Amino acid sequence: MTETPHGSHRVQAEPDRISTPRVVAVGVASLLLFFVASLVTVRAMARQKAEILSTGPAGWPAEVGTRKIGLLEQRMFPVATEPAEVKRAQLRWLESWGWVDRKTSAVHMPIEEAMDRVARGERP
Repeated sequence: MTETPHGSHRVQAEPDRISTPRVVAVGVASLLLFFVASLVTVRAMARQKAEILSTGPAGWPAEVGTRKIGLLEQRMFPVATEPAEVKRAQLRWLESWGWVDRKTSAVHMPIEEAMDRVARGERP
């Protein structure tokens, strides 16, 4: 048995058998298919939009512009943007006596007096 020195057996690589024209044809066909599918989709969406909005665009909902819609506060800083007359009405409420509910005899009192009573340990 004869021994061959290390590295004397050389393995040859196989020749490339990729068909370049076929790869290019598949790429071009894919792009064409994508383009045609996009056109069909755009036209179908335009037709559907025309059916849905046959009387024109929908109007604004009635809730737009209100302070609250459901539980969501629409203004970010309501205290800073409320009109001065609303703030004055709230201050008058906090500084005056009045009925909350006559049936249950619930009244509101000036906030300063209520805080003084609480500080003295009384229940307002």
